[in-house]
Amino acid sequence: MPNSRQQNTMAGRHAIVLILLACLSGSASGGDDRMGFTTYYFTDSGENNVITTSFNLAKKLLEQTMLLIDIELDNVTVPPVTAITGATRPQRRKTEPFEKTRGQVILGLEQQFGQETSIAANAYRSQEVDYVSNAVVGTFSQEMFGRQTTLTLRGQFNADLVGEILDNGDVLNRRKRQYTGTSTISQILSPTTILDAGYDYMIVKGFQGDPYRQVAVRDATGNLTQTDELHPSARTRQAATAKISQMIPSIEASIIGSYRYYFDNWNVRSHTGEVRLNKYLIRDLIFGIDYRYYTQTGAYFYREQYSGPQYLGAALRTADYKLTPFSSNNFGVSLTFLLRGLARGNKDLEFLQSSSVEVMYFRYFNDLYFTADIFQTSLKFSL
Repeated sequence: MPNSRQQNTMAGRHAIVLILLACLSGSASGGDDRMGFTTYYFTDSGENNVITTSFNLAKKLLEQTMLLIDIELDNVTVPPVTAITGATRPQRRKTEPFEKTRGQVILGLEQQFGQETSIAANAYRSQEVDYVSNAVVGTFSQEMFGRQTTLTLRGQFNADLVGEILDNGDVLNRRKRQYTGTSTISQILSPTTILDAGYDYMIVKGFQGDPYRQVAVRDATGNLTQTDELHPSARTRQAATAKISQMIPSIEASIIGSYRYYFDNWNVRSHTGEVRLNKYLIRDLIFGIDYRYYTQTGAYFYREQYSGPQYLGAALRTADYKLTPFSSNNFGVSLTFLLRGLARGNKDLEFLQSSSVEVMYFRYFNDLYFTADIFQTSLKFSL
């Protein structure tokens, strides 16, 4: 459970968002306006905790023009550094839990052209004590063939500052730039079947390591020295995805299967397969079960052991497990209670029609001898 400081932080963030809701709910009462509020708590067996509160608003400005606002506040707690956790966090006060808050704001406009075409432009900023990200995003969406097919094209540019909290409390920033292009197509195959396919292309330039991760290098005498990891300053990343969603009305259930293939110029290749079943247990209670398998190759500069003085100099090196060859399994179960049942016959609770409470448990393990039990609860309001 969250400690008292986390609970106070969460309560403060809830108060901020509720004030926003109160200020904007009057102007978002139109039939075309949408407003949502979500809060969730995440924890795992490694004592990592995340508490998140988010608020979003889509407000109609003109007949076919919408204002988009999204605000999110996170509180993250990472346990003290130990040989077991291997958590990436500042070494400063490493025997104490490390806590930080992240704030995110997205502002945008969406313009409809008739019933089948839309264009959206968004500006994004995310800030925490040791990471700042600014982004602009453009999205084009086109429905075709009697609205049976939807094509979406998206471009994004990120300008980030990767920070390192030094022992004296100062922050050393390094630049990173990211260019992303995404295309997706959604096809209705039947009244109960939808096929989605997508392709992502990303170019990343600048600092791409973790300033807190250390690599153990063995010298000629066999002694180990800890040094910063050093990754290439450019990376090209690509991914292709496919997903099929099948409704099964006879048993009030749905099954979703997906596959993703990823590759980059660091020689990392990965395959991800996932299947999920959702089933109504009773009228407003949904049970979900999920399984995901993931496997990948390692980066070309990954070594099980770095030996030699060159790895204390300009030679590439990493301590990032995401650049090692490994496979993982993730099992999950969830219960979702739809609050619409509370609104039936009660006009004062109509705002609960699209709201829900969800509880999730995941069991994760990989062949790097890492396991985690993950618990997450979320509360979602849509007005």
